[in-house]
Amino acid sequence: MIRRIALWLLLAVPAAATAQIPRLPGARPIGPVQKQPVDTLHDSTRVKWPAPDTVMAKLMSKQGYSITRYMGDTAFFDANKRVLDLLASPTRRAVVDRDSQTVVSDSGIYYTEAVRHGVAGGHYVITPPPSSGQADIKGLGRVDFDMGERSVRVTNARLPVNNGEMWYLDVDLAKVVQDTANGKSPTAYIRGGSLTSCDDSIPDYHFEYHDAKRASNNTIVARPAVLYIKDIPVLWLPFIFSDTRTGRHSGLLPPQFGIGDIVRNSPTYRRNVEHLGYYWALNDYMDFGTWLDWRSSAGSVAGDPGWIRFNGDWDYKWINRFLGGRIGTSYTKYGNGPTNTAVSWSHQQDFSHDSHLTTNVNYVTSTVLQRQNTFNSYTALATIYSSINYQTKFGPTSVSLGATRKQYPGRQQVDQTFPTLSLTSTPISIGKVFSWTPGFSFNRSDVLNMDQPGIGAFVYRVNPITGSRDSVPSKSRGSSTASMTFDSPIQIFGWDLKNSFRINQQRNNFPQNFPIYDVNTGAITDTRVFGATYRTDVDWTPDFSLPAFGHNRFNLTPSFSLGNVDPGPFWVASERTNGRYVHQSKRITAGVNASPTLFGFFPGVGPFTRIRHAVTPSLSFNWAPHGDVSDQYLIALGRTRKGYLGNLEQRSVTFGLNQNFQAKVRSKDDSNPDAGLKKDLLSINSTPLTYDFVRASQYASTHGGRHGTAGLTTETWGYSLRSEMLPGFDFSSNYSLFAGSTLSDTAKFKPFLTSISAAFNVSRDQNPFGVFARLFGRAPEAQKQGALTPDQLRAQADSERARALASQPVAGSVRGGGRPIIPPGQGWRATFALTRSSPRPPTCGDVPCGAANNVIDYDPRVRCQQTFGANPLLLDACLAQTQTQATSEVPVTSLTVGGPVYRIPATTSLNSDMSFDLTPKWAAKWTTTYDLERHQFASHIVSLQRDLHDWRAIFGFSQSANGNFSFNFTIALKAEPDLKFDYNRNTVRSGVPF
Repeated sequence: MIRRIALWLLLAVPAAATAQIPRLPGARPIGPVQKQPVDTLHDSTRVKWPAPDTVMAKLMSKQGYSITRYMGDTAFFDANKRVLDLLASPTRRAVVDRDSQTVVSDSGIYYTEAVRHGVAGGHYVITPPPSSGQADIKGLGRVDFDMGERSVRVTNARLPVNNGEMWYLDVDLAKVVQDTANGKSPTAYIRGGSLTSCDDSIPDYHFEYHDAKRASNNTIVARPAVLYIKDIPVLWLPFIFSDTRTGRHSGLLPPQFGIGDIVRNSPTYRRNVEHLGYYWALNDYMDFGTWLDWRSSAGSVAGDPGWIRFNGDWDYKWINRFLGGRIGTSYTKYGNGPTNTAVSWSHQQDFSHDSHLTTNVNYVTSTVLQRQNTFNSYTALATIYSSINYQTKFGPTSVSLGATRKQYPGRQQVDQTFPTLSLTSTPISIGKVFSWTPGFSFNRSDVLNMDQPGIGAFVYRVNPITGSRDSVPSKSRGSSTASMTFDSPIQIFGWDLKNSFRINQQRNNFPQNFPIYDVNTGAITDTRVFGATYRTDVDWTPDFSLPAFGHNRFNLTPSFSLGNVDPGPFWVASERTNGRYVHQSKRITAGVNASPTLFGFFPGVGPFTRIRHAVTPSLSFNWAPHGDVSDQYLIALGRTRKGYLGNLEQRSVTFGLNQNFQAKVRSKDDSNPDAGLKKDLLSINSTPLTYDFVRASQYASTHGGRHGTAGLTTETWGYSLRSEMLPGFDFSSNYSLFAGSTLSDTAKFKPFLTSISAAFNVSRDQNPFGVFARLFGRAPEAQKQGALTPDQLRAQADSERARALASQPVAGSVRGGGRPIIPPGQGWRATFALTRSSPRPPTCGDVPCGAANNVIDYDPRVRCQQTFGANPLLLDACLAQTQTQATSEVPVTSLTVGGPVYRIPATTSLNSDMSFDLTPKWAAKWTTTYDLERHQFASHIVSLQRDLHDWRAIFGFSQSANGNFSFNFTIALKAEPDLKFDYNRNTVRSGVPF
């Protein structure tokens, strides 16, 4: 009988509802029905069962039996009618437990064997087995169990559903049918109730429905549904659907569209629907998604004809085979006819502990269309980048083989590198006497469809019908570079012998104009246009250094090397020698280097007990005899004897200086005063400078007097600043010291600022005020809990910026429809990065340089006009991209002196990323790029977020460098982000600059 009584516990499944409850015979009266059940019971897991006696303990320990336990205040058993009534009292509940399934009632539990029917009443709690992952079901009312039908009828119950977020399904009346044959969850048919994720006693919002069904596959459908905010109805829906299955499972993808895409709110509004598709969970190792993006062609304008895009994304991952990746593709057809196909493939695979393969491939058939129709600011700025890399190891040798390819949005030029081969070895040693560390590398890079200005940029043709001349951009221009190096450093008894072999070859397959000089006088004897230029360099550089002596004092290190007289390669072949190799001479260079560290101490002030000034100068002296450089070698490089200083004797001094001001913070522990932290107040690093006394003497004898900078041979100089008192601050600057090459006595000392790089990161936890507060013993709470250090903050900001401007996947990714979410509770944070690049302009005496001086303007507007003509849409898009590049693009030039010189305008940009909390519930983020040369913004990303307890509202605005902008408003349920209300407006630029 006990076993039969417990059978209905198998039907204790997720379901419940509300109805009038009749008075049960033999039970105390049940109170009036309440809409929200009042929980007067404790958690059923806290039921205290009496300790079993010896006989009961032996019975419960027998194998092969199901154990059923019941407890109550009073039990009535009618053997003739086969009825069991288990009654409760105010101090003792009625409880039945079988196989970890428990039913608790404060009224009573009744079972009739004849009709196989069970009843429970009052406040009840049903606890499913722990393996089901289902929370307790609580209710107030009547529960009927039909053992024959294997169903249960519940009233006025709350069913928690865990889908990552906890949902609460309140039901008035429900019937649950159990089917154990297929092993699926029971099916629940519900009449009346509400659905919410708010666990407050009075929820802030809820959906009320008339009918609902929870299917055996854990999906919930309710119809019709009314959304209530508090007790105010705000929205009627014909139905709502929720998939409560956890993990990966097939289903419809949540589409991205706004209310205006259903009912246009203005005649100029362009409907835009994205992410309309389906997702398949194929098996445990792979899944596939396909979806459709559509932009209406109604009211189309130039540059915005509307489009339809078909997307696919295949993800795979075999953990036991150590591989995973994704393949994405998209096909876009525009309303005016053009098409664009994009493919992305990322793959990672481990063949063994030392062998790895990584691929990141992105390819598009039309870079112009790819960039023109993106609303993502990072995608508009990023290059279409692909890379493949394979790494393995053979004994002590590590091998790396790879390739890269880069497409530029809006341009036809392609940069690719294939292959890149690198072999490095750990030291191969024979005891402590001999050590050899060889290394080899080879790489080839090509520039295809080059679009830089210059001779051959356009091909001129005569129209056979009109007879007029026309020009089209040349697609045959390109450049290739190949280099190979072999390093063979050997260490014998602590003495270092370095050998480096290098071969470099460059070929430019486009015409360039060169003046032909007289090698002795330097006069121009002719001007010639070479259809292609090339140069091959072969070099061998041995270097020998003795062990350092004077350690910990002056760190003196002598060295000997066999170097080239001219700084160029030893063997060289170019178009000037018709491919014949010519060589120069080598000479011995002897030197000694000293790098001591000097300290100065100053008394402390404020929170500092002492300040230390560390000065690390580096001083070296090098001597080399007079050398010989042949005329053929100078001709091969395009140089002349006039003013040439490369073959002079060398007596040079190189001086460098690094400084660090460091302070010791006063210790809080008086018993251990040395326990204080050390802070770098200011670090100053600078580039070493080299001064040659022979060159200074030569200049004095040639020009009739001395000049203080004549012996200076360093062409560039720079310095950097850093301080822990300004967390996240870095500054560096570089200068070109001479107009001209220091190999000639015509070089003029004229410092010119070529680059500035400054970054400043400040946040709530890392800022100057926080630093001083910590110094004086008032550390912020966030810092006590382990806030990021200045170095970590700098690295984090740099990595975020690098990720933002890195190549974006051009196709696939079913998660592409998401909205940006600002992490709450992060406080305020700001990152600023100033970048300036200003190459030294060419000088031509007292007259401006022009085409007659073989100077080509590499101004972005000139290049874009040559590429896109007068088309305002494409022209402005090209300009926007060029102005917002992280680094200036350097044109391809010939290695031979005398070729075209490019005059590149300065670029200065300020990148900022700020996020802050306006109030405890409002958060904002603004990312932008500002062009300081043209005084205009290049891109914007603005996000404003409101935390609405159960909902999240996001206002987003973005303007890309191509001029496209989008405005999005989304209010989404936190527990189910796909349940949202959107307003989207995406506009493709009309050619008007931002």
